[in-house]
Amino acid sequence: MKPNHKIISSAVTLLATASAALLTAQTTHAQSVTLHETYDKTVLPYTRQKGKFTSANKPIKVKSYKYYGKPTLTAGSKFVYSNSTTMYTINSQDYFYLGDGGYIKAQNAFVQPQKNLFVLTRNSYVYDKNGKRLKTFRGQRAYFTTNSKIKYTGREEFYRKPYAYYRIGNNTYVNSGQISKVNGKGVLFVSQNSYVYNSKGQHQRRLIKAGELVPYTGKVANKSNQYFYVNYKDHKQDFYSIKNYKIKGNYYFRIGKNQYIKANNINAINGEPLYTKQPIKVKIIADTYAYNKDLNQIDKMYRKGQTVTVDQMITTGMGDYQASYFRIKGTNKNPVYINTGLYEEDQDGPYVWSGDEGPTLAKQYLLGENYNNLIYTVANFKDNKRGFYNVNGEKVEYKFEGDELAVNQKLYLWNTKENKAELYYHVQNSLVYKAGAEDDRHDTAISNLYVKADDVTISGQKLKTMNTASEAEADSKIATSSEKATLTQAISDAASVKDSIKYRLDNWVDRSLYDQAVENAQTIAQDKNATKMAVSEALWQVDFAKKNLKGAKVKVKDINNLTAIEAAQVLEVIRQAYYSGKNYPMVSVYQKWAHKPGYYPAEGWKGNDKTRYYLIPSSGAKKELLKFSDFATEK
Repeated sequence: MKPNHKIISSAVTLLATASAALLTAQTTHAQSVTLHETYDKTVLPYTRQKGKFTSANKPIKVKSYKYYGKPTLTAGSKFVYSNSTTMYTINSQDYFYLGDGGYIKAQNAFVQPQKNLFVLTRNSYVYDKNGKRLKTFRGQRAYFTTNSKIKYTGREEFYRKPYAYYRIGNNTYVNSGQISKVNGKGVLFVSQNSYVYNSKGQHQRRLIKAGELVPYTGKVANKSNQYFYVNYKDHKQDFYSIKNYKIKGNYYFRIGKNQYIKANNINAINGEPLYTKQPIKVKIIADTYAYNKDLNQIDKMYRKGQTVTVDQMITTGMGDYQASYFRIKGTNKNPVYINTGLYEEDQDGPYVWSGDEGPTLAKQYLLGENYNNLIYTVANFKDNKRGFYNVNGEKVEYKFEGDELAVNQKLYLWNTKENKAELYYHVQNSLVYKAGAEDDRHDTAISNLYVKADDVTISGQKLKTMNTASEAEADSKIATSSEKATLTQAISDAASVKDSIKYRLDNWVDRSLYDQAVENAQTIAQDKNATKMAVSEALWQVDFAKKNLKGAKVKVKDINNLTAIEAAQVLEVIRQAYYSGKNYPMVSVYQKWAHKPGYYPAEGWKGNDKTRYYLIPSSGAKKELLKFSDFATEK
């Protein structure tokens, strides 16, 4: 009997098909990705059309998915950080760069970025990089009339964000920035092309491309190394890291037997942003003024194209008022900061670099520190605990709607009624995070109130306990007349203090703190039942508030020729000196116009010969001309 070749052929085909299906199923089962957890437990996948990946409209759940085939590595989208709209600062004025070595004052033009054109709103000269008028520009007179259109010929600057894309369904993809595990293993996100090194720091032939994921060896530990990531749960910040290997001065992660990759070339671990304690390199991508320890601009400029090393990032405010700053390495004692242009909350995954907002570009992350923690001891009430107490440990009513308090003492207070001593913190002032442009809240001095140590969490500057429980009990006795006399002596110079520059030019909170301390000392001095603790505390508070006064005139090079930055510093001092709560005089900028006498409201500083600062009383009285010399002095 002859074999039926058609039947045999069909059987072989079926068997081959079945085997292929089984092999595919087994391969598919072995290949999986786990998505990185997000706040709403969903991510937007991608679709692919004509070779390009675009975000899909419908989100998918964060979980593990099978993936098919090999990941597709892409060069990534182009992110422009310098073009025709970039401003340059020359001699305190803003300019646009035209290309070909020419600059034009920004106030004289607007940009049509799609066409790379500047349209002039007034007759304008062309200047060089030092702010000097050019004689010729592009072979013609360096002068353009109103409505002229000038072509931008400068070079556009950009970077890319490469990703590898994994297909998890029919035209459905996720990218490597959305993935925390591959085949159940934790992974590193490679942010730039990286060689693999051996244990001696010698690079091997293997090159891992930017956007790829590479599994690491070892386990995650709940601790902070030089390179680490953060997990936030129940308002708590936990630090995690894998082992850091230091080889010839550089830090590495181990990715296999005798295989290492530089930590600086990694942007995320398991989908979480990677932070470092190491100083990082930052590229300046737009001219920017520096800031001092009080976060006020100073006359120090960092120019576009510079690379600086920074060793700390601080954050302030929230919402519209949130800002972050890099501290220049080596300026610890007298900090110099530059604005990052980055909201820290944007650091939620690989390739979210500062530079998306400007004026800096950095490929590594420094974990932001709360600015208040650098200058205060900060107390936060624990859940459902919000009580204030007097110097005798008795609870008092005080309306407080904020979240944070600055405290300046840690001590035991004796409660006579309960016959016990407990640990407290003395409150200095409230700390308010401005949330929006219309928010007019301010920090407020709070004198002679305490919070229980058990009711708050403490961060920032450390405080030593000033006494013991037994000393607090001993100080619960009634103070003698001679002990009270020290209060009278402490406040005898209150009038001269309030007339001093340190007081007059300081901010409202510090002035209020001193006022309240003096008022409380006067009350305690007259109280027949005041305890020794009440007297010593009143005395301490007056002394602290007096030493805390730090008003000073702005130091300028030439008081008759203020720079724009110096003028802004002077205006800030004037405004803080006159601020005294909701009903207070306004300080406004006025300008002299050539075609009519007197001064009129102005938008900004135009130089000493044209600009003045006026005090506008809230009562509607006649405005008062202010003298620069009352608020500034030459160096």
